[in-house]
Amino acid sequence: METSDPALVSRAREGDVEAFGELFRATHRRIYNYVLSMVSNSEDAADLTQKTYVRAWGALRSLRSDGAFLVWLHQIALNVVRDSRKRIERPTISLDAPLEDGEPPATLEIPDWSLEPGQIVLSEDTQRFVRRAVQRLPEIHRTVVAMHHLEGMEVMAIAETLGISPGTVLSRLARAREALRKTLDPLVKE
Repeated sequence: METSDPALVSRAREGDVEAFGELFRATHRRIYNYVLSMVSNSEDAADLTQKTYVRAWGALRSLRSDGAFLVWLHQIALNVVRDSRKRIERPTISLDAPLEDGEPPATLEIPDWSLEPGQIVLSEDTQRFVRRAVQRLPEIHRTVVAMHHLEGMEVMAIAETLGISPGTVLSRLARAREALRKTLDPLVKE
């Protein structure tokens, strides 16, 4: 897992804007991808990532260990995403519900099974299908999947970030993988 230079973090904690800028450049892509795994679109992810860094700058003096910057930043990002969900409740639309009169029919994306397995893995449709499957996971499972599989965080770091035991992280990962396996199974069948 990529870590930030503790000396750079220390300078930023003392109010060095340039040092914080370097920390931003070193970590923003990871934080953006982490946030994107929890929200539905790139615009929201960009906004929430920006809010994460604004909140981090304001709270930087509360960071207890310069070596724990990245874990601390993930905690802030998770809280920013959760806070955004509290403010905006987006309606959930069932794909099984009948359409109301006057509504245009919904466009469904159906995988093209005529592709070779290698092409399926590389196709944009498949990537979109996988992202949607991850988005459908309950938040507690989606969070650990994003941290572990997308961010490359170790189980102990995830446990520390979320304030749960490593066993709980492993359990959530196992349940998430099982749910994803069931959802994504049609992609690997011939």
